[in-house]
Amino acid sequence: MHSPFPYDRLSTLEEFFGREEELEKLSSIVKYSNNLLIHSKRRMGKSSLINYFFEQHKEDYLCIYVDIFDITSKEHFAHSLLKAFSNSHKSDIKTTIKNLTSLFKRVRIEPAIDPITLEYSIKPIVATLSFEEMMDDFFNSLDTLSKSRQIVLAIDEFQQIANITDVKLDAILRKYIQNRENISYIFLGSKRHMLTSLFEYKAPLYELASHYELQPLKVDAIYEYAKRFLDLDADMVTYIYEKSDGETKMVQNILHLLYINKKEKISKELIDEAIKEILNSKDSSYKIIFDTLSNNQKIALKIVGKHKRGFFAAPILNEYNIKKQTLQSAIDALFKKEFIDKDGDKYFIPDRSLELWVENL
Repeated sequence: MHSPFPYDRLSTLEEFFGREEELEKLSSIVKYSNNLLIHSKRRMGKSSLINYFFEQHKEDYLCIYVDIFDITSKEHFAHSLLKAFSNSHKSDIKTTIKNLTSLFKRVRIEPAIDPITLEYSIKPIVATLSFEEMMDDFFNSLDTLSKSRQIVLAIDEFQQIANITDVKLDAILRKYIQNRENISYIFLGSKRHMLTSLFEYKAPLYELASHYELQPLKVDAIYEYAKRFLDLDADMVTYIYEKSDGETKMVQNILHLLYINKKEKISKELIDEAIKEILNSKDSSYKIIFDTLSNNQKIALKIVGKHKRGFFAAPILNEYNIKKQTLQSAIDALFKKEFIDKDGDKYFIPDRSLELWVENL
């Protein structure tokens, strides 16, 4: 048995809702083998969106998804691409190995089995290969396959390539991407400033992808889905949406707790209890994070959490006994550590539950 409100996993096809406009956008881009950069705050549903799109179109395109959130080197990046490409082939193991062996010039292929799920997969063997050899094998194979089939390659948490500093991964990728045919590249990411800098003017990837900011789910769409499982009014969904600041994961987390504890018609009191339960469950980990900050950074985080904008005004500086220059320096440090973000003149904490926890300090 499971809840219809997934918050710690990808949505199933039955649980996915409210993204018709985004799916149409993806369809129009992919149809003509164009590229798209999808960015938003974390926990807004980018991965679920691309997962649903791939499930919808798995017969139309060869769909390849790779998450590079944890890459630590250029070799790790290249191996991640090869592994995703290998496991995107859905034939039986013997046929898949035969097909991939004919595509790859250097990479060897072996079957592997997951010790937990006992499911078979394909394992590319690359121990003796250089980064350049792996990249050539991947993109040459992609190019060969694209002559007979349209391909969509989605790279999630794409901004992580900026952390690899011994090579210019964006410049290397440009060389391969600009000479493509019959291939769409979908770049997804959440660290907005780092991500968009990869595509800004004079950057290697400039003008190689259309930009699309994923907006929060619409309140009406959330209500239409939630009322199938919960006894609640539209204004209660609006209250959940406002408390979550539109963050999809937190909306789903609240609805999940209301679902598993449902005893009566949903009220603000029950919603507040659910939010309190979420914050209590994260209290220990947030305290550990908070303790890693300097004293001035702790003050700055409190100020951002409470005030959002205009916090260099004298009354706020006096209230927290901090100088403007000191506060600015602390905010810059938090921004660099990605504890806070900025939209126009408004600062915010990207993790909404952390933001609420800070507000309660």
